[in-house]
Amino acid sequence: MLRARALAVPGKRSSLSPWIRRLHAGSCFLLALLAALPASTRAHDRYETWTLARLRVDHMEVAITMAKGTALQLADPAAKLPALTPENFAAHRAPFDRVAPDLLVITADRKPLKVLRLETQLTEEGDIVFRLAYTPPAPGRLQLQAAFLKKLGPGYGGILEVSDTAGGNLGWEQVSFEYHVLEITLPVSPPPAPPRP
Repeated sequence: MLRARALAVPGKRSSLSPWIRRLHAGSCFLLALLAALPASTRAHDRYETWTLARLRVDHMEVAITMAKGTALQLADPAAKLPALTPENFAAHRAPFDRVAPDLLVITADRKPLKVLRLETQLTEEGDIVFRLAYTPPAPGRLQLQAAFLKKLGPGYGGILEVSDTAGGNLGWEQVSFEYHVLEITLPVSPPPAPPRP
């Protein structure tokens, strides 16, 4: 079974909610349940974020979910935007789209992946979801850095997770301002089966 190699630094974890600490301490079942939840249900706590990356055949898709107030700190630090609603969000989406490509730094064998497309959404629950598609990573070392946590400052954290094309977990990490990296090794895809005679 493929096991993720997460870079662990003792004593460098943020103090997140008890539910997050139990998730970190425990079970694959809870992690699978977390992955199955709609992204819009996850980031109501201003200090917690969720970053879920999933490999696809021709790209890697990433969804970063955070509370609206947290996203505004990144996209509108001068607080110039009006109160955001589902009705006016399209008119004020540009600042969020501008910061989206810099939220993560993703490298495969130390080569940065390029953003192919992005979309920012305001959910019914009032969270912001940044959806990005990246060039597909090659097999080998894949590193994801939650650069946005360094911009937000101490106290912010969350979960960073990567899954394969079938939705199977490849690795995850509880990340924070102090420690915001997940590193895993992607397997080499098996060669295609020979055609049947």
